Amino acid sequence: MEQTAINTTITFIVSGILGYCISVIKNYKKRLESKKIEEKQILEEFQKLKETQLMDMRNDLSNKFFIYDALEIVEDYLVISFREKCEKYFEMGGNNWIHPMYDKSFKWKIKPTGYLK
Repeated sequence: MEQTAINTTITFIVSGILGYCISVIKNYKKRLESKKIEEKQILEEFQKLKETQLMDMRNDLSNKFFIYDALEIVEDYLVISFREKCEKYFEMGGNNWIHPMYDKSFKWKIKPTGYLK
């Protein structure tokens, strides 16, 4: 009788511990899934922001290109700024729309201003 009581007690304790462990694991899995969902949402929002920034950069570069291209001579700091922004646009994964404009910027006549040394 005494052995049965000990076995029952041990079984009860082990069952309780296993139940607790299973509960902890389930809660941990739920937190991991929730965290993965949050990370996915953050990545999606970041991608949208990046696309918006690329669109803004493309519009700005296009506008500047058509203004500078219409001029007979372009000041040096404007050309350098335009090219640097083009290069950043390419690094960020911008499309090919700006490439011909960037290439043509090397054919512009440049007016030294003395601002750059």
